[in-house]
Amino acid sequence: MTSSKPSSNRLVVSIFIALGIWLVMVLFALSWFQSRYIHEFTQQQPSFLQASYTEQWFKQLLSHLPAKTQPARVIQLWQPDCLCNRFARPHALKAMEASDALGYEHITLIPQSYADQLSQLQMLNPQTQILTIDSQLLKAWPANPSVLIEGPLSQLLYIGPLGFGAFCSQASTSVIENQLNGVATNTSRAFYNQVGQGCFCQWPTEK
Repeated sequence: MTSSKPSSNRLVVSIFIALGIWLVMVLFALSWFQSRYIHEFTQQQPSFLQASYTEQWFKQLLSHLPAKTQPARVIQLWQPDCLCNRFARPHALKAMEASDALGYEHITLIPQSYADQLSQLQMLNPQTQILTIDSQLLKAWPANPSVLIEGPLSQLLYIGPLGFGAFCSQASTSVIENQLNGVATNTSRAFYNQVGQGCFCQWPTEK
């Protein structure tokens, strides 16, 4: 009778080789993801660290948007194919709920290059009004997914991410809710939430 031990040994070796290759591929993918998407909120656009620049940029943005219809407006920047969206989605929903509970306006801006997806995205996200915007209208854009809050006097009350951490595990939505509640009680103060690392995509520049 022929022994099956050599065959068994080859099988074990093959399994270990396959596991080794799989582990290397996983580590490579994680390293690539971290190097591309995990960074500081202002790393790609450090100009937003300056309050004066950020406020001027916001005024320029508003000139390209329809006038708000409520005392406050939440403006969400969202790139549909950003890999970070899946982690920020729960926080985005909470921000929408907070805005809706107070009767404030909520809009989502997506790059003009995704205009062909507008109707489908709007159908899937009825809690927000989705608008396309030409990326060439402004010289720079904050990282996304992110949120801005426009106050009663069209001033910038908040700019920052929906969440921090590698997978947006640390929510910023409580800050967003506090800012929105502050509008109702006239106690809100501008807060630029630009420190910390998280999962962000660079807003695409359309040619």
